[in-house]
Amino acid sequence: MPPKQALRDSFSLSLVNALALRYREIPSAAFVAKEFNLRTSTSEPITQESARRWLRGLAIPELDKLLVLRSWLDLDLNALGMPSVEAVEKRNAELKGSTFEKQEEFINTTKSIKDALQVLMKEVQLLEEKLA
Repeated sequence: MPPKQALRDSFSLSLVNALALRYREIPSAAFVAKEFNLRTSTSEPITQESARRWLRGLAIPELDKLLVLRSWLDLDLNALGMPSVEAVEKRNAELKGSTFEKQEEFINTTKSIKDALQVLMKEVQLLEEKLA
């Protein structure tokens, strides 16, 4: 994966080119923010400052916003060195699976400890009864 600034520069260049292709000029950050916000229903709206930072290569949007840009401007996220949506979903599924395995392991360990404590408490109770 490229260094962060190279990735931001690559994204900015791709965004500016896509906007220029669609609108025959590079629109203002205010225009980009307004048009973006009209097209999003699944992510938070953006500010003019966010759009400016994207256009100048100072920031890269989060995945949900990248997906809006991809559908609006036909941005090729793979060309930016970013993972495809499918790759991200696959990784999330893998992480989810390993998380469930860890939760299951924890639950089993907890049950084992609980069982051991119950046996121990019965033995203590028997010893107390013998001593009384």
